[in-house]
Amino acid sequence: MSKVIIVGAGIIGLSSAYFLKKRGMEVVLIDKGVPGGACTSGNMGWVAPSLSEPVPAPGLVKTSLKWMLKKDSPLYIKPTAVPSLSNWLFQFWKFCNKESYKASFQAGLELNRKTLQLFDELEETEEIHFESYRKGLLNLFLDESSIEKRIEELKPAQQIGVPKPEVKTRDELIKMEPTISEKVKGGVYLPAERHVRPESFSKGLHDWLINNGVTILQEYEITDFVVKGGSIAAVRTGNELYEGDEFLVSAGAWVGLLMKKVGKHLPITAGKGYSLTISSPSFNIQQPVYLGDSKVAISPFKNAIRIGGTMELSGINTHFDERRLSNIRQSFNQYFGKPISGKEQKWVGMRPMTPDGLPVLGKLEGYENLYVATGHAMSGIAMSLATGVIMSELISEGKTDIPIQPFAPERFSLKGNTAGSGKEKTVVS
Repeated sequence: MSKVIIVGAGIIGLSSAYFLKKRGMEVVLIDKGVPGGACTSGNMGWVAPSLSEPVPAPGLVKTSLKWMLKKDSPLYIKPTAVPSLSNWLFQFWKFCNKESYKASFQAGLELNRKTLQLFDELEETEEIHFESYRKGLLNLFLDESSIEKRIEELKPAQQIGVPKPEVKTRDELIKMEPTISEKVKGGVYLPAERHVRPESFSKGLHDWLINNGVTILQEYEITDFVVKGGSIAAVRTGNELYEGDEFLVSAGAWVGLLMKKVGKHLPITAGKGYSLTISSPSFNIQQPVYLGDSKVAISPFKNAIRIGGTMELSGINTHFDERRLSNIRQSFNQYFGKPISGKEQKWVGMRPMTPDGLPVLGKLEGYENLYVATGHAMSGIAMSLATGVIMSELISEGKTDIPIQPFAPERFSLKGNTAGSGKEKTVVS
């Protein structure tokens, strides 16, 4: 039985562990924090294949330069972080064109092609329990001209079998969401999209893994890798070594830092997101809602509502900027006409971002048994099961039927030292 060491127990690591264990492998999950406790814990939980478009988009260079000066903008690039992010930003802006956007959107859709089917199958097992809802996704707009534009943007998603988006008049919207403000002019409804409560989803996978013999080590930080010839022999956490046959690094925004320990460069940075979860809310929202003009998202859960959004590029840090959260509140009030109250829980998380907006999935060149899975940006929940399937197939069989060429680590022309000439060594950061 092959032994797989997975570094990072967010939703990607948990999903990969699930499918690897289902294939009969011995699995050890190692996380420097609590499994599912970082980026997974406070996001919106959308399972939305239609929303497979990448972050870099045509026209975003001009827009983002303007937004840099506004801390309440949907995409905020912290000026003091620009020098350290300059190489990443240069690559990012190169992908802000129609051709790259179209190709990345297509790749994202293909990765999400079986997403709904995989979630169906997971729920049908009755072995993993989590909050799951099939209420579609409602886009609201203050400007009627944005509606047709959004319909046009979503057209490519129909090729993977999702229904055509439905235009909703203001009168129809009031029936769906009675509390919307008079400023809302219309909307677009996506009937096939779903959402889950991400904390319950990660807990469901975690509990299944524990019950099925997977070893999970929390608050164990990887300090280095032991390399022997062209392979990884073990990972080191403090004074302890964990040996394995195959190694998967799925540590989100921290993957780039870990790759430096094996002499590789992966352009992964953090896209900081914020959310506010309100328990026992003063009024209810019926379905997930996307506030199209301000790019703020809303997810209703059992006895709770989560409001989140923004993309802050300021490097890897968990500094909490209250002004970003204030902007989210203001957007909500604008669309619903009044503030919502209840017991509040604030959250900030580091979304793993690549310059082209696509995940990094596959084996690292120069190593026989080192794999990476990260860079899912805001689509980690949606793409988690598909990613788990891909990584389990690659690790157990050396191949997958899902087209993963667009996600290959080598597309970034990795630089640095690969594995050595046969002598055992420890690569330390």
